[in-house]
Amino acid sequence: MDAVLVVDQDRLTRHPRELEEFIIVADRLGVPLANVAGEVDLGSSDGRFRARIMGAVARQESEKKSERLKRQRDQQARMGLSTGGPRRFGYAQVRDAEGQATMSVIEDEAIRVREAADRFLAGESLRQIASDFNDGGISTVTGAPWKVTTLRTLLAGPHVAGLRVHRGEIIGEASWDAILERSTWEKIRAVLGDPRRSQSGRPAQYLLTGMLVCGRCGATLYSSRRKDGSRRYMCNRGANEGPCGRIAVVAEPVERTAATQLLVALAGPDLWAALEGVDHIESEPIARQLIADEASLEELAKDHYVERVISRREFLAARDLLEARISKNRAAFRPPPTNADPLTGLPRSYEALVSLWSDLDIERQRMILKSVVEEVVVHPGKPGRRLFDPDRVEMRWLV
Repeated sequence: MDAVLVVDQDRLTRHPRELEEFIIVADRLGVPLANVAGEVDLGSSDGRFRARIMGAVARQESEKKSERLKRQRDQQARMGLSTGGPRRFGYAQVRDAEGQATMSVIEDEAIRVREAADRFLAGESLRQIASDFNDGGISTVTGAPWKVTTLRTLLAGPHVAGLRVHRGEIIGEASWDAILERSTWEKIRAVLGDPRRSQSGRPAQYLLTGMLVCGRCGATLYSSRRKDGSRRYMCNRGANEGPCGRIAVVAEPVERTAATQLLVALAGPDLWAALEGVDHIESEPIARQLIADEASLEELAKDHYVERVISRREFLAARDLLEARISKNRAAFRPPPTNADPLTGLPRSYEALVSLWSDLDIERQRMILKSVVEEVVVHPGKPGRRLFDPDRVEMRWLV
């Protein structure tokens, strides 16, 4: 190369370390650096000195600009304002009376958000809801089809609950109206964060997928299909995980037995009495405490960064206590049952339950099962017995 030509030196680099590396290479190869203001002679000490000064000035300007942007975004966050960016489904980007960026609810889209939330909490899968939206001609803000990940991000996003996020943390209420009630949004987050929930996004094909465990070693039983077309559940724990692989059972009798035990329990008074005894009284105080603590975080940041009335040590000490309490309350939050609960509307007679059960799809059956059952254990069969023994199936109830 004969030379390196730039509009200005800060377009070459704004990092002093990179500039030093360039100077070494250019000096060794005899390559001059030219810009609109004129050539910089990197072969002389005066030229290198001038380049270093210009580089330091460019670096300072870059850092100053970054500081201004950070202060601006901190201020917008404390005010609960939007920082702009792509439009979110359910909202339009607008300006308030003072010209500040915020969002307003688009009611036609908000109805769809609430519909998706209710259907999800009622037991439908995100995949099915996304498919129905696509079939109904409901598009995303970009016009792309709905996907499981898109719908998950929408429903779990704090913005739909009217909350402002800054630097990855909820810091208080936003300036825009919420589409979902706080308790509904918290319940969606709890369901999505359930470790028993499949993270693959693939719909389960069978009633007991992921819920059936080996009565010998505790490993999950997997469904496999034999050459004759029949299915069976079997333990396939590998040698590296510990020896077992000794439980195998035909799938249909196990699924039928588990469904029968579930429907018998739902038709009896004991299970419903246990469910009604689950304490939801503390949910509302916890929700209020969450909102209050998040608002306190916002005020705390203002007291330290803006008003300067507390020291950094005081800020960090109070912040750590608030964040610890927020994490604890978020983990303990149990929203009260809603009309979208999987058990809502179920008949109480065994005959009616059996009739309804046969009309439900697998996803709805699994949601009803998982709302009251933690896991289903298959114990070893008795030696010499060829017929399936229903006593091998043990339901481990959540209540």
